[in-house]
Amino acid sequence: MSRTKQLYRENKNFFGYFIAALGGVIVQYLIGTTLLVNFLDWNNVKAFWVGYLVSIPVGFYLTKLLAFNARNSGKTTREIVKYLITIVVSGCITVYGADYSIRLLMNLIGAEKMTIPFTGKEFSPAGTIGHFMGMGMSFIFNFIVHKKFTFHQTGLWDRIIGVFRSH
Repeated sequence: MSRTKQLYRENKNFFGYFIAALGGVIVQYLIGTTLLVNFLDWNNVKAFWVGYLVSIPVGFYLTKLLAFNARNSGKTTREIVKYLITIVVSGCITVYGADYSIRLLMNLIGAEKMTIPFTGKEFSPAGTIGHFMGMGMSFIFNFIVHKKFTFHQTGLWDRIIGVFRSH
């Protein structure tokens, strides 16, 4: 077996989740930063929350399809509930991590603006880099939690359902 195939097999969940997360990042960045911040002048926190919320279905669908052998699990309802629990924390990491990173970068490299070619619109490199830093922090959190909790049989769901059935 070639080294590339071996590397892929050993890290299949990571590669699948990376592709799934990339889909969510694209949606999040296009909505949150490109549309709401750069073109409609929304504040970062509100714009990032909207971008994050819009990317949730994309992220769930792609993660279920591409990572953690969850495509045919037959447990979509419990995975959705666990996913929603996870994304509350993840959203805070994304939005407030990005906001803090942007503030930090503004202090370190300044609030210089660059012009987007062909549009004449200005954007802040610190804003873009900071947004990706927040999404990167969230990626690490999500990968670990989705692998160990969301798309993993923990027994928690059965215990919760058992409590409701016993009453």
